[in-house]
Amino acid sequence: MRTLRFYGIFSLAALWALSGCGEPFTAAAASSSSSSGSGGAGGDGGAGGDGGAGGDGGGGAATTSSSSSAGGGGEGGCGACKEGEFCTASETCVRCADRSGALSFGTPMAIEVEGTAPAFPRVREEPGGEGEATQRLVYVATFGSADTQIATATGRPWTAGEVVASVTVNSPESESGPLLLPLDALSPRDGFPRGSLLFDRVLAGPGSLPSPFVADALEATHADAFDALLLDGGSYAVAVAHGVRPYRYWFMNKHQDDGGTTSRLVTKLAEDAGVQVLDIMLPGDCPAKGDNLAPWVTPDGSVLFFQAPYSARGDCAQASVLRSFYVKLGADGLPADGQKAKMLLPSLKPEIAVMTPSLSPDECTLYLASDLNMMDRRQRLYAASRR
Repeated sequence: MRTLRFYGIFSLAALWALSGCGEPFTAAAASSSSSSGSGGAGGDGGAGGDGGAGGDGGGGAATTSSSSSAGGGGEGGCGACKEGEFCTASETCVRCADRSGALSFGTPMAIEVEGTAPAFPRVREEPGGEGEATQRLVYVATFGSADTQIATATGRPWTAGEVVASVTVNSPESESGPLLLPLDALSPRDGFPRGSLLFDRVLAGPGSLPSPFVADALEATHADAFDALLLDGGSYAVAVAHGVRPYRYWFMNKHQDDGGTTSRLVTKLAEDAGVQVLDIMLPGDCPAKGDNLAPWVTPDGSVLFFQAPYSARGDCAQASVLRSFYVKLGADGLPADGQKAKMLLPSLKPEIAVMTPSLSPDECTLYLASDLNMMDRRQRLYAASRR
């Protein structure tokens, strides 16, 4: 594999007002992340959501990040920050897993991977050589066809990525929403090993029903439909709070009612019969609606990251540009106290898309897909460090 290259050319229109404490993101400094978040050793309960992952879900194992290397605080200034910490504007070191204040991130730096229109970047930590941790990136892209496929790369530095070689995972149907659980997190499927892969597949046939799946590994030999999450018109884009017991899930559902179909974001525990619908208000008082909000949650299930069509002018009906947001959640998986969502990377121009966000296991790095390079407006994967 060739090594990932980082694009250093951005237009002023794309990156205006993105100054902050800390150095730019580099390949060696990238933190890892999973779709569902960080941290937590596997619990001893059963699968199917009945057994949770241990730990507090606050941030998981720390890995080096650009915000860590540029961190600060204390008598040593920004250089005194440790792994898993970021430097504030007042040069104070704060744990990236501390979400008590507003979440702010610095300049996004592009990561080049194979495939067209890559999206859904999710990363987890894995053992590396000589006892050091490395990162495993999963994402989706198109590779010479109209169907999306799941691809993977490893770091540090990132390799260029390649399609996952598995007839079980990359089937003839279009697949998306890859989520690699941490290596110590129990699988939702009885009999499957820890660290399973969740993904969705559009099933061939009338209606093209989207369905969630659980695979035994990234290069899977077995994959089963995740029937507990499959509702009426289809389900997809699954996120999971693996740091709590039982597991709680968030996912998109195509709800059929009165002859029509509505895409909605819902949450449920695996053993629950019904779901709860998330009604989220965006800045400007527009509701978060769309065919795929691409949810991702922190391991304790307290913060939801997602994308939604947004209009900077507050024209809800004409909202068309996908932007990324986060909202704090209560124990029931719904927005806490009716809180509104807050925008990620709000300084980017309104016409720039910011999609499929997730965090690294130490929560120091934000991963996303965007077309922010005004030179060619090609969709790429990006990483931005906490600040």
